[in-house]
Amino acid sequence: MKIIDFNRAKYGKKIGKFKVCELCNPENIKKQKCRKLSGEHWRVMVNKYPYMDGNVMIIPKEHIAKIEDLTKEQWEEFVSVLKKTKKTLSKIFKTEDFNIGLNLGKNAGGSLEHLHWQVIPRKFTPLNASNIFADLYVVSVSPWELKKMIDKK
Repeated sequence: MKIIDFNRAKYGKKIGKFKVCELCNPENIKKQKCRKLSGEHWRVMVNKYPYMDGNVMIIPKEHIAKIEDLTKEQWEEFVSVLKKTKKTLSKIFKTEDFNIGLNLGKNAGGSLEHLHWQVIPRKFTPLNASNIFADLYVVSVSPWELKKMIDKK
């Protein structure tokens, strides 16, 4: 699947060259954090380079790279943050269908060494020539519009 976002290519070239983890960077957190969905151990952030409309990430506030390093308390809170996130995105996008994924390691598609779950609401989208022949999807809701929508709920 190809996504139309010209900044994504620039970002891909920078992976591994960041001085500060992109998900720990205070500037990014300030711009991308969804306050109403975040918890004590987890923050929910809009994805700067979304795969599809509504794409958010659930991220441990502590810099953690491996699932094995999560505490029992973090796991317990994760479930409630995920439920709250799913409920909010369900209302906004009028769907109960979701992709929820985690890429662990570069060979599995992980771009950062900080755990983060992708949460993407899915709606039926009529197929058209661009996504049948070119495997191309257009993201129509910007991350910043999405953040406003979430913060209003």
